[in-house]
Order: sequence, then C-alpha cells, then structure tokens
Amino acid sequence: MASLKEVRTRIASIKSTRQITSAMKMVASSKLLKAQRGITGLRQYAGSLMQMIENLNKELQPEEKSLFTLAGEGKKVLLLAIASNKGLCGTYNALVIKKTIDHISNLEQKGFEVQLFLIGRRAEDYFKSREFQIFETNHEVIDGVNYADSSALANHFMNLFSEKTFDRIDVVYNRFKNAVIHELLVEQFLPVPAVLTKEKLPEVPTKFNVEEPALILEPSRKEVAETMIPKFIQFNIFRILLDASASENGARMTAMQKATDNATELLKNLTLTYNKVRQAQITREIVEIVSGAEIFNE
Repeated sequence: MASLKEVRTRIASIKSTRQITSAMKMVASSKLLKAQRGITGLRQYAGSLMQMIENLNKELQPEEKSLFTLAGEGKKVLLLAIASNKGLCGTYNALVIKKTIDHISNLEQKGFEVQLFLIGRRAEDYFKSREFQIFETNHEVIDGVNYADSSALANHFMNLFSEKTFDRIDVVYNRFKNAVIHELLVEQFLPVPAVLTKEKLPEVPTKFNVEEPALILEPSRKEVAETMIPKFIQFNIFRILLDASASENGARMTAMQKATDNATELLKNLTLTYNKVRQAQITREIVEIVSGAEIFNE
C-alpha cells in the first residue's frame, strides 16, 4: 500500500490538473459562445445565398457562366484540410486527418494528383512527417476567424484556380451542430458545384399560391455572375472556417469537461485511499503503544 506522503503528493497533483482542465474548459466555452453567435446569424443568410446562386446558375447560358463554376480539364486537386493549432480537443484532429487520408486515397484511385493546403499545426505535424505533398500552410487564419482574412484566403484560392495551378479544390472540415456534435464533411469548394443547398430550407409562407417568376437580372446575367459568385466564394470560406473554429472549441470544451470529471472521480478514490492508509497507520501505532505498555507491566 502507498505511503501517506505518496498519496498526498498524488492528490495535490490531480487537484492542480483539475484546476487547469477546468480553466481550459471555461476558455473554450467562451470562444465557442462567440463563434456560435456568428454561426447562428449566418445560417439563414447562407441558405438563402446558396439558393440564389443555384437559381442564378440555372438562368445562365453556357457562355455566360463564371470561370469559377466551370470544371477544369486537368487532374490536379488541392485538398484543404482544416484542423487545429492546439491539442487537448479529443479526437477532433485525428478524425480530420483520417478523413483527409481517405479522401486522398479516393482521389488518387480516380487518377487525380493531390496536394495539401493545411490549416492547423496538428495536421501539418502529421503530414509533414509522412510522404504527402504539402503545397502550402496557413495556421493564423483559424485563430480568431474574421471576414478580412477569410476573403484574402478565398482570393488566393480563386487565383490558383483561375491560373490553372489546380483544376479543383476540395475541403475537409467539421460542420458545427452543437457543443457535442459536429459533422465531418468533404465538400468541393472550386469549381462551385451546381447544387449547393443539401439541406431543405425553411419554407416562407405566402398569401397566394403563385409560381415563382424567372429572375430578371440587371445589368446583365454575365456581369451579375462575375460579381456574385466571387462574393459567394469569399463568404463560403468564411462560413467553413467559422464552422471549424466552433467545432474545435466545442470538442475542446467537451474533452476538458470529461477530464475535469475524471479528475474529480480520481480525487474521491484517492481521498478514500488516503483515509484508509491513515487509519491503518493510526491503528498500528495504537497497537504498538498497547503492546509496549503490556510488556512494561509484565
């Protein structure tokens, strides 16, 4: 059985660990709340914007379509994988890495040449030590997601696509649902897919049942497409990064909550062990005193 000193040392160590995990949970919770507010405000706007882009693409003639909606003829793919810069977020990074490797395998089986664009140092640490082609990294954009940095990143991707450095850009990221649940997705980022709204949008009640009129575009279909679609791409990368950031902080908050609960349970067990060791020591001392007294009396 462990000595009292050893048990006391372990109790002090676990209490210190519990304080750290509890503080990290509070920090992650605060960041999650901020990101969640941003996502909540974007959800309906994102759905409406996607529906509008879909309707616009349906109205365009082939010669009027934006460059960013036309599939490339080559086989070069840039795969954007969004992980985190820090650990202690459960299986969040491991699942992103696994999904990325699976998608690379699927693309290579179809004859595509894949390079990686990594966001998050945890992903870079993994892929850098293995035989994967890393095109570029950007770890700052995931810390404190904002529209300006997201737009700059989107412009960079559009330049790579328009210059035919890559014929397609895919993204692996976590879509935030709540603090516990986030959905790991693979989406085609460029060229912009013809179908964007995978989820049914809420229906807007109307007083009269009338057919939706065809879009009337000013000044011209082509000019509207060339303006709207790049704006949509900038917004889309901002939405993706915000989803990933919220998912990361949700995963970290959950992991730190579990770690805090485990530390609390371990403290209970160690406290019980400490009391047993202390009681046994007291009992032994009493027995020694009584035994010594009996020998003295004899």
